[in-house]
Amino acid sequence: MLYKSKANKIGNQSLAILGLRIIDTVNKSGIEDAKTTKKFQILVEVNDRYQIAIVPGDAKQVSESIKILFKARKVMFNDIYSYLEGLLKSPDVEMREASVLLFAVISKFGKSFHQIKIADQSLRFIRIIESLKKPEFDSALAKTLLTDKLASFNQVQLDYEDLYMGNGNVLSIKIAPSNLRKEMENAIKSHFDEVHWMADSLETELWQSLCKNIEKRFEEVNVSLSRQRVTSVTATNANKTKVTAQ
Repeated sequence: MLYKSKANKIGNQSLAILGLRIIDTVNKSGIEDAKTTKKFQILVEVNDRYQIAIVPGDAKQVSESIKILFKARKVMFNDIYSYLEGLLKSPDVEMREASVLLFAVISKFGKSFHQIKIADQSLRFIRIIESLKKPEFDSALAKTLLTDKLASFNQVQLDYEDLYMGNGNVLSIKIAPSNLRKEMENAIKSHFDEVHWMADSLETELWQSLCKNIEKRFEEVNVSLSRQRVTSVTATNANKTKVTAQ
């Protein structure tokens, strides 16, 4: 059938629009049975997956955010480390004792982690934060004015882990539209065959109207593409005319 072949010729984005419009047309047809047919249910399920796949990724933006948090985490750790190291020579006995207690925790893995794996770096930061958050260090943190600083450090670490793991989870389940393309095309074609068969078999005005409306959905996508080509050609010719005139 001519209409079905159009599903093979349009782009991924147009195929996604076609799927959405066909489903919307069926839902608004007033035919309850049309919403429960096997082919329509398959189309809805495949379309849901295809629409997710077609959404442009923001991998670059997420990657940049991860880098920013990675750097911020390191800077905050170094600030606390250097601050406590300086307090080790404080003339205030209580301040010095508090800093010695805390410095023993923050320095137990050393100061520079850049030569080890990123996952191992994260684990060290987590262990340090977990240790400093223990009740026995509350007084020392308050004395050295590091309570809020530790809370901020902990939040940056949590944000980094959430974003890093979340990005990994998205990438692991992300499917390219091209991998679902054929399945989406077949779902649309099979559903159209079903609607066409129902319209011929039942010969009711509602089913025939639905069939014609779905045909229009195919036409609309094709017209849109044609208009884009015409616009492009027109713009190109206009530019050539302009250059010639100059």
